[in-house]
Amino acid sequence: MEYTINVPRLDWLIGGSRIGGTYNTYYGSCGTDGETGFFGRKLFNYVIRLEKLEDETEVMKASVYSGYKSFENTDPDGVETEVFELEEDSRALIKAWIEEKCRQYFSE
Repeated sequence: MEYTINVPRLDWLIGGSRIGGTYNTYYGSCGTDGETGFFGRKLFNYVIRLEKLEDETEVMKASVYSGYKSFENTDPDGVETEVFELEEDSRALIKAWIEEKCRQYFSE
């Protein structure tokens, strides 16, 4: 089965951070059904966000995890995170990385 992974535009992720606001965080999942929801199904989740490092460098982070809990309530040991440069080309890299993790998860 093919799952759709969405990666938001950079300007959406940047949000209001350039004018004193905050970054936006994107949450997505695969494995739900429009009619029955997610109960009794395997659920693959992903999060895409920006973060400023100690040296003020901005990076994009993508995290994947499974289960029914929110990202914030998931045990950090169950979350896999990859860091990418903050540039347009990273969106395609993030999409490919999450797609691969999704394929691996659903093939188990």
